[in-house]
Amino acid sequence: MTGINVMGYDLEEVRKEINTPKKSSSYELCEEIIKEIVHMRQHNNLSQNELADMSGVRQPMIARIEHGINTPNMSTVLKLLAAFGKTLYIGDLKNVELEDCADSAADATEQPDEDLTIE
Repeated sequence: MTGINVMGYDLEEVRKEINTPKKSSSYELCEEIIKEIVHMRQHNNLSQNELADMSGVRQPMIARIEHGINTPNMSTVLKLLAAFGKTLYIGDLKNVELEDCADSAADATEQPDEDLTIE
């Protein structure tokens, strides 16, 4: 026996299925998004009720999401982000560090390259 057998399932096999790198990284991404939403709510001194009014997501759902009880679906995430004037976007992974490079990007736009032609 390779592991504990509960209701016909080998616990070790279930763990392997649940903890694949792909699933693990998607859970980590979801956790990061939730942490950011909680941070924005707290930074803006909003209660869960106030965020519920702004987003249209019911307060009990916000509480369950923030406590890790429920994983929000995409439409819920987008509603919560929209309450802060934010959204998700799809972009090149090369550009993930946009916030870290914001100052250098601003400097680059202040002094245009002489070889650059805009038509």
